[in-house]
Parts: sequence; structure tokens; C-alpha cells
Amino acid sequence: MNSYLGIDIGAGSIKASLVHPDGTVLANTSRPTGAATNSKNFLESLENIVSEMRVPSLAAIGIGSPGPIDSDRGLLLQSANLPLLKEVALVDHLRNKFPYPVYYNNDANVAALGEYRFGNGKNSSNLLILTLGTGLGGGWVYQGKLFNGYKGSGMEVGHVTYDPRGPICGCGQRGCAETYFSASGFLTRYSEKTGTELSSAEEFFRRAERGEQAAVSLLDEGIEALAQLCRGLIHTLNPDTLVFTGGLIRSWAMFGDGLKRRIQELIFPIFRTYTRILPGENVSGTLGAAALCMEYHE
Repeated sequence: MNSYLGIDIGAGSIKASLVHPDGTVLANTSRPTGAATNSKNFLESLENIVSEMRVPSLAAIGIGSPGPIDSDRGLLLQSANLPLLKEVALVDHLRNKFPYPVYYNNDANVAALGEYRFGNGKNSSNLLILTLGTGLGGGWVYQGKLFNGYKGSGMEVGHVTYDPRGPICGCGQRGCAETYFSASGFLTRYSEKTGTELSSAEEFFRRAERGEQAAVSLLDEGIEALAQLCRGLIHTLNPDTLVFTGGLIRSWAMFGDGLKRRIQELIFPIFRTYTRILPGENVSGTLGAAALCMEYHE
């Protein structure tokens, strides 16, 4: 039976899982991204992961990374959270080193496939997911097919403008939704507001839970920005299921009910009757990347 190698490229680490077609994870590994230095170190990290996880049953490699990307040419074009990586030809690099098909897509698109195949998006005919992590991304699976956009960078919803006079985003524009609801956004804005640098988003949520005014106000503003983004997406795409996934879901108890309530207040009454809004099962990015292989290799 074939197995698939799913690779999830993050700001700090590259994670990988060897996955059976039924979703069973056979092995895991991770390495530092190497992106803080240069693309050479980054590509070496990728290559070493594949070498470590190479088994006789391996049929294909799937990769998800922050975008924008160019899926036709297999390029990581740039990322607000990986600023030193520009136009990195990661697909060609792996194809030249290893005898496997390599499938590549934006990490949020990959997450959408993972939730569609293995998570709370199962059996959805029109699934919209938002990834709440270091950044804010989106993915859309309509009637079983992933929407990619022209070059694989569709659904960059974190860079929809919430407030054109708002803070500068890592992409260079002002007031993107990502600056209001993401780990990087919360930490940056908290530091600017208080002069205190926090070590993690978990610490930010702990402070909000204790009722610290600065954290509470930033979280409330983030919920409003995210709810307004969801309003536009629901009115545009008319999903039957909206799933939130990503690392910040660990703090869902802090914001989930308020977010769902605000979305319901904003959307058309008819949409309230059938649009399911729920947290994902936190299907890993590596499992989603393996699902990318299953989408195109089966």
C-alpha cells in the first residue's frame, strides 16, 4: 500500500508526516526551517527531511507553505512570515534530488483539504476554512474540489483590508485582517500598546483570560475584524460549513463563542439557518499536505 509524505513549512519549523491513505500517521519528524539565514539552508532542511522519511512505500510528496506561491512553477514567492525566502524553487529542488512526484500548495489550501478529508469538513459540499496561526489564511473546497486561484494563491484572506488606516502588516499594506487576528498580530500590537513583549500567543490569551485590559481590548477588536471578514466570505461563497483551524484554536474557549455570535449577528438571516460554524479537529498541516497527494496522485 502506498504512503505519502506530507510536509508543512512554518515560520519556525518544517514538520513532516508519513501518512497512510486512510489518514493513519505512520511516522513524524521536524527540523528548524532554516529560513532565518538563507534559502540554501531552507532547501537543505527540506532535503534532509525527505531523506529521513524515505521508505519503499513512499509514492508522492505533498508540501504546504505560507504564500503567495506560484504552484505552476513550484515557487514559494514570498511570505510575510518568512521574509528572507523569495522565489524559492522548492519543487524543482526536490524533484531533482528524489524520484517522487511533488505536489505543492498554499498551507491554508492544504489545511482545507485536510479538514475536508479527515476533519470536521467531511461530507461538506461547500467548505470554507480559516487558519488561525502565525498568520491568517483561508481555503475553499467546493463540491469536492480545491479552489486554487490562478497560480495557487487564491484565498489570501488574511490580507483583506479591515481598516485602511490600521497598523502596517508584514505584507507592507495597512489594516489587513491578519494584523488584528493572528499570533503575530496579537503579539505585535500588544507590544506596541503596552511596551511589553510576550513570548507566545498562549501568554497573550492567558492575560486576556485574567482580564488584563490591554489584552482584552485587542482580543475584542480581533474578534470584530475576523467576524467582519467572515461576513464577507459567507455572503460571497455561501458555504454550508465554516471551519476554524490552526494553532490559535487551542484557545477557542477564550474567543469561539463570541466569534460565532458576532458572525451570526452580521450575516443574512437565511444563512444563519444552515451555515455551520465550528472549530476544526486540528488536522495537522502535515496530514493536509498528504491529502494534497491524495487529491492529485490517486
